[in-house]
Amino acid sequence: MTIQQGIRLHVNGMYGGYPHSVFRDAVLQGVACHSSEAELHALGLIATPAPHLHIAVMRPIGQGQQGAISARLYSRGHFVIGERMSLSPLARSQSPFSITSDVNLLMARLWDDLAARVGRGGPVIP
Repeated sequence: MTIQQGIRLHVNGMYGGYPHSVFRDAVLQGVACHSSEAELHALGLIATPAPHLHIAVMRPIGQGQQGAISARLYSRGHFVIGERMSLSPLARSQSPFSITSDVNLLMARLWDDLAARVGRGGPVIP
């Protein structure tokens, strides 16, 4: 199955005192695309018009501060699914590019959960 549409990506938040452009590039490197047939099928159900993916990262300035990352997927103006997790200890103390693995894990969970919901016969848009 080939999906002809893309996904509109919105990156929000802050990462310590780094410029938003550096932070956005780090998030883009970590974004994982759907990989299984079930995930492709689930995306195909919401692919037209292009869905919106909002990724928000918050890492406060200062050592020992807990950070968080979230992803929310919207289609046709409706919330589809979301994921949230704490930043890993490495990402809390390094440059913005240390969050790429956290973003990748978050996106893998999001696509897997969406595919599981569709596989159980649940609604794509709740």
